[in-house]
Amino acid sequence: MAYIYQSPPCKGDFFVHYNYIMNEDIQAIYDMLWNGSFDALTRGDVDIDPYITNPASDQRRGLTLRFRLSPEVLRSILCFLDEMRAIEPDQYYYTQENLHFTVLSLFTAIPDCQKEFDRLPAYEMAVTRALEGMPPFSIHLKGITVSRSAVMVCGYPQSDTLNAIRHRLRQNLLHAGLSQGLDVRYTLTAAHTTVTRFSSPLRDGGQFCEFLLKNKHREFGWLEVSDLELTKNDWYMSQQHTQVLNRYTLANANKSGEE
Repeated sequence: MAYIYQSPPCKGDFFVHYNYIMNEDIQAIYDMLWNGSFDALTRGDVDIDPYITNPASDQRRGLTLRFRLSPEVLRSILCFLDEMRAIEPDQYYYTQENLHFTVLSLFTAIPDCQKEFDRLPAYEMAVTRALEGMPPFSIHLKGITVSRSAVMVCGYPQSDTLNAIRHRLRQNLLHAGLSQGLDVRYTLTAAHTTVTRFSSPLRDGGQFCEFLLKNKHREFGWLEVSDLELTKNDWYMSQQHTQVLNRYTLANANKSGEE
């Protein structure tokens, strides 16, 4: 289960130095997204998702290792979304059921997915081996960034554990011949969660962007992540199209249940 901290953990000078360097790199990713998209949003130039208002027509499915948000952080993000919805009511807002952080998409959601799910035991083995001996990790959730298609809450891992898990997973998938669907969109290194997708033209790009600027450094809380879920899911992790296949607990990484 993920839960909230009131203050960041402290593990000495090396931890602080490492964390500073790592989060500088992650901040550069968030800044690149913001700087490349914000001016377009002020003009109402958004990428509208063609499937999001008609999910029944979307046959894409994928396999994702993810973790969920704590009740406290969920409340904080949902409050933020309520404020955004008051300005732009026609957009797609993630709910408490589909808000999540992606550790890694083992294969990205695609229409022709059954041949990959036929190899599910091999994918599960790659996950189990990647998580062996991995400890829980903390993430600080602060600020937002944007693209022309979405609004995201920024996360800052407080150790290298998350990306170490990602690296192990990529290596295991490669060695098992399962890497063909890996990182189709990008190589995931940051720790953001998508909270809004554009499903309609903006009503007022100027007012919307004023809201974004006001909340660019908003505090959302701290997570301690100790449980991960392997899911079969659509592109949006919508509740009706998401099935939890396995749950894993960090530190012992044993499969703790199935649905």
